[in-house]
Amino acid sequence: SIGDLGCFSFQNSKNLTCGEGGAIIGDDERLMDICYSFHNFGRPYGTVSAGRGCVRLGTKARMAEYQAAILLAQMERLEEQTSRRVENAAHLTSRLEPIPGIIPHKLNDGATRAAYHLYAFRYQQEEFGGVPRSTFLRALSAEGVPCSGGYSPLNKCDFLEHAFQSKNFKKMYSPKQIERARQLSECPENDRLCTEAVWIFQSLLLGSRQDMDDIADAVEKIYENRDQLV
Repeated sequence: SIGDLGCFSFQNSKNLTCGEGGAIIGDDERLMDICYSFHNFGRPYGTVSAGRGCVRLGTKARMAEYQAAILLAQMERLEEQTSRRVENAAHLTSRLEPIPGIIPHKLNDGATRAAYHLYAFRYQQEEFGGVPRSTFLRALSAEGVPCSGGYSPLNKCDFLEHAFQSKNFKKMYSPKQIERARQLSECPENDRLCTEAVWIFQSLLLGSRQDMDDIADAVEKIYENRDQLV
């Protein structure tokens, strides 16, 4: 793993999935024992209920052998599927780059390969005649391309505003401190990304070269007919 621990999700949308759950890998035995304990009622590794008992608060988060069997069966085709995603993502990028207002993702310098859990690009509304991203997403979906606007900014979650406005918060912190907290939580570049992002799901990248062309053709069609969507 990169670092002491590495985490993988097997939730239903992931590249390698068994519906739900995940895995932790690592090379630090102490940390791995703690992780095991958290997922097994707080018991230390290698014990049963009649042994030492619980050494910390833990959960019942054990995955079943059936889920492991599903995952192991997928390992046989993981490499081939990853290569296909990489090839299709490269072709899709080559088709989308010339379209005004579409900015495909770029890999960081030094990156050798991406898993492409998502294929993302930025949508610039002004290049599409002011068509809102929400309208673009509906139009792309109507063309048969499943897509999403991605995540919303965490610093704009309702629970934060509820906390700032709560009586207890106002008792604990002065108006100046609360305003300072608001200012520190502002992330304008992240906000912009969350308003421009378009996600194409990884399952689409397992399609054919023609499927990638169909996605690009749909985006081109929307651009060419943008005046009808305003």
